[in-house]
Amino acid sequence: MSDKKKVLAIIPARGGSKGVPRKNIKLLCGKPLIAYAIHAALDSGVIDRLVVSTDDEAIARVARKHGAEVPFMRPAWLATDKSLTEPAMTHAVEELERMGYSADYVALIQCTSPLITPTVIRKAIRLLLTNKLDSCLTVGPLIHGHEFRWDESIKKKGIFVPAYDLDHRPRRQDSSPVYIENGALYMTRTHLFKKTQNRVGGKRAVIGAIKMNEEDSMQIDSSQEFFLIERILKMRLKIKKMRVQTINKSYNYEENKTNSERSAVVGSSVTLESTRKLSVK
Repeated sequence: MSDKKKVLAIIPARGGSKGVPRKNIKLLCGKPLIAYAIHAALDSGVIDRLVVSTDDEAIARVARKHGAEVPFMRPAWLATDKSLTEPAMTHAVEELERMGYSADYVALIQCTSPLITPTVIRKAIRLLLTNKLDSCLTVGPLIHGHEFRWDESIKKKGIFVPAYDLDHRPRRQDSSPVYIENGALYMTRTHLFKKTQNRVGGKRAVIGAIKMNEEDSMQIDSSQEFFLIERILKMRLKIKKMRVQTINKSYNYEENKTNSERSAVVGSSVTLESTRKLSVK
């Protein structure tokens, strides 16, 4: 662990998903959705303990199979459709403390963001420790015309007002980039989380952010998003396979070339030796 700081990672995964039934263990390119978050956390090398908070025995079995801990089950009253994430995190932190374990930082990793990478998680803890921040989260770009935003009037329904100067319409390319939370990762000091019950430590916290691209920021909350991310993963696997094949072909070409050159050298040496023998005769 970096600077000997302990990071507890919590992956919340209740069993009653509505948008995509059994979403957390639904197979995505042949692997349960929750496994992507688990593997990213474990492969980052900066997580001290990885705990899945769930009320569902099937999810617990899958989580354990892929390397996560499920040392206790989440109570049903913390796993309803209206349940918030922070109380489930608090439950996990307190249960572990009762077992004698405490961490310097608590991280929330959501399995609805399967494109998160170990590198992002490493960057987050590095940012926290290097800059002595209270919290860190991941963000993605807001790219769909934010510079031309209109807000609905709070006084009269159906009336909208522009959030920019109509007389000086901005050019899209001149606008500063805007980022939004993408929900993939949150980290904060454990004592601050316990005090504020907020995943980023509340409004007084000093918060940093790790930027992720638009594609990696995608979340799965619907069947359409599940299908789209599956297509992205399949395309990435195809590209990776093509790169491996290209490297192998290049290696084989160089190997054959080297063998041919070696044979040519040997052949030249034999010819030269034969010529010498004839000259001697």
